[in-house]
Amino acid sequence: MGRSASGAARAGTLVLLLLLPAVVAGAGLRPAAPVAALAIVPGDASDDIDDPDGLIVAHPAKPQQPVLGELTPQLSPVPSGPLTYVPILYYHYIRVNPNPGDRVGFGLSTPPTVFRAQMQYLADQGFHVISLHQAVVAVKSHGGLPTRPVVLTFDDGYADFFTVAVPILHSHGFTATDFVVTGRMGGSGFMTPGQVLAADGQGFTIGAHTVDHVALAAQTPARAAWEMKQSKLTLEALLGHPVIDFAYPYGSFNQYDMAQAKSLGFETAVSTLSGTAHYAGQLMELSRVRIGGGLPLTYFASVVGGPRPTPAELRA
Repeated sequence: MGRSASGAARAGTLVLLLLLPAVVAGAGLRPAAPVAALAIVPGDASDDIDDPDGLIVAHPAKPQQPVLGELTPQLSPVPSGPLTYVPILYYHYIRVNPNPGDRVGFGLSTPPTVFRAQMQYLADQGFHVISLHQAVVAVKSHGGLPTRPVVLTFDDGYADFFTVAVPILHSHGFTATDFVVTGRMGGSGFMTPGQVLAADGQGFTIGAHTVDHVALAAQTPARAAWEMKQSKLTLEALLGHPVIDFAYPYGSFNQYDMAQAKSLGFETAVSTLSGTAHYAGQLMELSRVRIGGGLPLTYFASVVGGPRPTPAELRA
């Protein structure tokens, strides 16, 4: 399941190349101040920087206000081909929300006990947790899925993915994809480069989620392209293999962003569009279902298309 890589050496090298991000406030969803990824900062007009693609903007874009696409599900696009059913779930924090008054933080947090019960339910009811890549192959061919398939994804690269979710997933033999905001690696509450590398080595898929977690549709084309490209390059330098999966921060994207992501070598891009049926022409705007806020297990069961939880499962 793991990929071979000279882990310690790559992690050590990348740490020297990354500048730690600014302190992340609140729920961690405010765009961080621009930070260096592979020692290149948007807005740096130094003549020493090689920018053959013209992707570095003259001045960093102003921080965007939180665009809460994660908390406001939107309908998936009208299908234009055969549909393949597979729920793609997405989580953010696996934690108890530390601030009861923070409604955004609450909506993005799944308590560990709730997450453990959800994974136990999937195991008890015979669900097959497959990788995002397996799901995409099935969507392309409109077939080849196991019974009761489900895909697990996590956004932002929070530290509790590695410290809390990974052990629970391992206990069931489940896989998952984590979309990492590269400019925040090593920052408070986020995975370190070493943890990202370790998760990759343990068979979890690492996807890109931009450098600064900006709403792409609100950026200039050059800034949006830089955010996607640089996050991909940073992760590939760390992991030593291609990174082909991308997630749009805040669910904010447009036709340009979709085309640009594809041209950069991303094979899939996931959104906050709500839905569980997918078609082959949708691979750069795959729909997902958000899980968070301590949802009742009965609701979780309905999301994944499973039977009503047993009394024992509800008491767990």
